[in-house]
Amino acid sequence: MTSISELKYACVGDAIQVRILRRWKPQYRRHETWFLDVDKFGDAIQILGQRTNQGYIESVLNLSNCYTISEYTCPRLDDYQKVLENDIYMDVGIASVIQPIPDTITIPSAWFRFVSKTQLMEFGENPPFCPDFIGILTKVRDCKKRNGECFVFIVLTDEGELAVNLWKECIDVPEKFNRQQLMPPPATTVVAVTNLRTSSNDGILRFGSSTATHVYVNPPIPEATLLTNRFSGPSRPPFIASGIPTTLSSLVDFAFKDNWCQVICPQCRDPIFEKAKDWFCSAHGLTEAPIFLYRFTATVSDPTGSITSSVSDSAAQRLIGITSEKLMSNNTQINIGNIETLTQQAIPTTPMATIDNKSSEATHNIRTLSLPSQSSNASKALSFETSEKLRSTKHQKRGQQ
Repeated sequence: MTSISELKYACVGDAIQVRILRRWKPQYRRHETWFLDVDKFGDAIQILGQRTNQGYIESVLNLSNCYTISEYTCPRLDDYQKVLENDIYMDVGIASVIQPIPDTITIPSAWFRFVSKTQLMEFGENPPFCPDFIGILTKVRDCKKRNGECFVFIVLTDEGELAVNLWKECIDVPEKFNRQQLMPPPATTVVAVTNLRTSSNDGILRFGSSTATHVYVNPPIPEATLLTNRFSGPSRPPFIASGIPTTLSSLVDFAFKDNWCQVICPQCRDPIFEKAKDWFCSAHGLTEAPIFLYRFTATVSDPTGSITSSVSDSAAQRLIGITSEKLMSNNTQINIGNIETLTQQAIPTTPMATIDNKSSEATHNIRTLSLPSQSSNASKALSFETSEKLRSTKHQKRGQQ
């Protein structure tokens, strides 16, 4: 008797005992039926029945049952087929020998390859396999694409929030997905999503279901029990609570890593350039009153830690007095240099300002509004913006106090 870890490319495999756990058909390869099976050592591999073999394999392999399988081959997976870490699969067909065996506790009845959100982000757009994720369900919404096709949007929380789109090929298959089981807060519902597919939009990673994705609600596994205890006990993390978190912090330093500036037309907001003493727009001609936009970064802090936010031109003008007149030049690099020079000159006399992180529902960004501290002479609120990744647990916790 062999094991999954001993299988090699192009070999004709010896007898192996496995349990069938999942089944799926690719959306664009309907002649293929895939199964995920696991052996007694906890290793998993994909099984394929295709074309001539497809109907036969579908009729003899039943979910959750155990089998001894022999007389199969081990071809290599292509990129579209591959969802596990293995590079090969078991090609099982009419000539294979498939014998049902009694249910046994020696072969696992569940199998997952969970990764954390941090690992998902480290994998990037091209992970080596389609990973699984488990978390507490904090949001669920039924949605439609522009073409009218339905999908389900969920947010799962573990070490952080992960948004997942469950597409039609997942939600339309009952053995993959049951919408009625998804109970959002205040219920504590653990959801495991298998074989996530990663994509990128403007450099931002997105996560969605793949053709192999199955959704398990409150699965009977140790990871689910740990999550339930962690989120339903007296120390339940506050970042899944409703409402907008607020943090009062202090602006402690400036940084100039990602300076940016641009002169634009006040009518069309296209970039314009200096001509003599005026500024010229290709659509509206000369203008004496251009809009000068610039941005640099600042570090803000509270007792729990610090974050980096982007300081806009309007906020900087109120904070350190960098006006458009001081910066105007037809040379972008000179303008960027002026931002740093003038800001550094203003730092010794800049009053400390407290800031208030508020989530914008429209953009899912955190908007940071500065409020005058007791030592500040500022009379108006200043506006900063930070990215979604700054929605950290420590700031959410601070906001609940």
